Amino acid sequence: MLQLNQFYIGEAVNFMKENIPDNFVDLTVTSPPYDNLRTYKGFVFDYKSMGKELHRITKQGGVVVWIVGDRVKNGSETLLPFKQALYFQEIGFNIHDTMIYQKNAMPFPEQTRYIQCFEYMFVMSKGRIKTHNLLKDINLWEKNCIV
Repeated sequence: MLQLNQFYIGEAVNFMKENIPDNFVDLTVTSPPYDNLRTYKGFVFDYKSMGKELHRITKQGGVVVWIVGDRVKNGSETLLPFKQALYFQEIGFNIHDTMIYQKNAMPFPEQTRYIQCFEYMFVMSKGRIKTHNLLKDINLWEKNCIV
């Protein structure tokens, strides 16, 4: 049984399968490996298995925030973040929002491309989101949040 305020270490998909019951989690924020931009001692990231487990453990009305970047292969972006989002939609998630996370640095600059200083944040829900705060009382134009 999972306990609050404890750290657990394990491979994510197996840990979810073995330890987390169905419809248990309200919110997951994750930044999984980015399209093989780094090597993880031979580990191959399987986003489909991860997506299925996230869908299983997420409560109705719960949210998964999936933060990912893209890579360039043979001069073209792979578009894997969008393929992942479409797969999650296919298995039952709603793509509630697509946001952009602006980074302060670019760890893998391409020599023949503009610097990609952002990552995608796909906000996905299992059914209709049950809790949200749209900040509707704040004038975002005045706060310089929208350019």
